[in-house]
Amino acid sequence: QHWPRGEGGTIRMEPSQALETWWTCVNPMPEVAGLHWVLPRLIALTGDRTQQAAWRKTLDDLPPIPLGGKEGQRFLLPAETYSKHSNSETPELYAVFPYGLYGMGKPDLEVGLQTWQRQGSKGTGGWYQNAIWTAHLGLADTARSLVTANFRATARGFRFPAFWGPNYDWIPDQDHGGVAMIALQAMLLQTDGDKILLLPAWPKHWDVS
Repeated sequence: QHWPRGEGGTIRMEPSQALETWWTCVNPMPEVAGLHWVLPRLIALTGDRTQQAAWRKTLDDLPPIPLGGKEGQRFLLPAETYSKHSNSETPELYAVFPYGLYGMGKPDLEVGLQTWQRQGSKGTGGWYQNAIWTAHLGLADTARSLVTANFRATARGFRFPAFWGPNYDWIPDQDHGGVAMIALQAMLLQTDGDKILLLPAWPKHWDVS
C-alpha cells in the first residue's frame, strides 16, 4: 500500500535515509535487514493464517540485503544506493546487530568481518555500537578493548560512576552504559535460534568470575 515497487515487483524504499549517516538512499540496510530478520519470526509465532499470508507476501516482496564486492571480498552496504554523507553511524552493520543475519555461528561470517574492517568509524563511547558488533563477530580482543574503555569512562564531578559522559548526548549518557552492558553480555553468551554460544568473544586471559 505504501511503498513504490522496483524491478520484478520488489519493494523500493525511496525516498529514505540510512540512520543519520546517509541522507539519500534506496533500500537502506536497517529497514531491509530488520524486515528480513523479524518477519520470519512473526510468521512462526502466529497461528492466524491470514496474518501469516500477509507477512509472507511482504517477506517475498523484500529487496535483498545490500551487498557489495571488491577484489574477491563481499561486504555489507549501508543501502542499495546511498549518497549525501552526514554523520558517523554504521548502518551496514545493523545486519550483525540488532538484526543477527551475520555473526558467530551463522553462514557468511566473513561478510560481517569484511564489513567491520572496511567501515571507518571504529571508536567507542556514547551510542557507538562497535563494542557490540565486534562481540557478535567473535573479535574478542577488540571487544575487550572497547568494553573496558567504555566502563572506564565515568563522568568526572559526579558521585554516581554510571553517569557516563559527556559524550554526544551529555550526562547521564544511557546509550554509553547500555552499549557497554550489551557488548559484555554478548562476549559471554549469544543465542542463534535454539543454539547457545558460550563465551563466543571472551578473552582467554580474563577470569569469567
